[in-house]
Amino acid sequence: MTAEHAVLDPRTMRDVMGNFCTGVTVITALDGDAPLGFACQSFTSVSLDPPLVSFCPARTSTTWPRIREI
Repeated sequence: MTAEHAVLDPRTMRDVMGNFCTGVTVITALDGDAPLGFACQSFTSVSLDPPLVSFCPARTSTTWPRIREI
């Protein structure tokens, strides 16, 4: 992690993920000044320490390869 990223403690991660029951998640990023994003229905918590989530973009997504490269 770089200094730009906030550290999220396990309790806060559990509280945040406990409020997300299910549904559509929007995955976003910035490519320079251009915003990128896509809707994703597969999103879940993987680990509290370190705080990790998983999402599964569609193979047909044209935005995910662009976000992955950032």
